[in-house]
Amino acid sequence: MTPGAEPSRLFRPGRPEDAGAIRSMLTESNLSAPAVSDAARAAHTRIGEIITFVCEQNHEAVGLLQWRQLGAEAEILDLAVRRDHRRHGLASFLLQNFLEHISHLTILAIFLEVRESNSAAIALYRKFGFQISGRRSNYYRNPEESALLMNLLFQA
Repeated sequence: MTPGAEPSRLFRPGRPEDAGAIRSMLTESNLSAPAVSDAARAAHTRIGEIITFVCEQNHEAVGLLQWRQLGAEAEILDLAVRRDHRRHGLASFLLQNFLEHISHLTILAIFLEVRESNSAAIALYRKFGFQISGRRSNYYRNPEESALLMNLLFQA
């Protein structure tokens, strides 16, 4: 790769063979990793079920965004990047491609919860237009922490 060149990135749906990498990224990021028996759910795409998009770089899953559609709303459940690939714009890449993907759907709002101390994630979501809409005290465990509720509303 030439100096300054960006490695090839691919935004794609998660596949069953990504289950191990997905579980690892979620665990490393202190997010809710599925039980081993539930790992196959990573590739489901039906309404209301968890849908996973993966950022693939050099034929390796290095980031993910999990979400579900709930009627006219979408909920972002998890956004994670492998620790050794952070600070390279992959979370922005995932979020931008996700927003482009759902622009073809009848989504009017996106919502999510984020740890109150996760200033990097809060800044990322704000960069894409998300607003803080509330707070849930003691929402997270290990460590115990409040969640900020954030949403992004679209014009009908």
